[in-house]
Amino acid sequence: MRYTGASLGYQIAAVFGGGLAPFIMVLLLEATGTSMAVSAYITVLAVVALGSIRVLAKRAAARE
Repeated sequence: MRYTGASLGYQIAAVFGGGLAPFIMVLLLEATGTSMAVSAYITVLAVVALGSIRVLAKRAAARE
């Protein structure tokens, strides 16, 4: 049951993160006409990822 939950979360994130990213980037390019919007999108996603890693590291340290 635990592995199923972890796998389900991973698969859903892969669909939303990897599957929708090309569509979002095309929409950003069409809306703004510049690749700076795509760069900002990628930067925001990187900040969210780094924030998630930091939160998970704190939780792991608190359990020890």
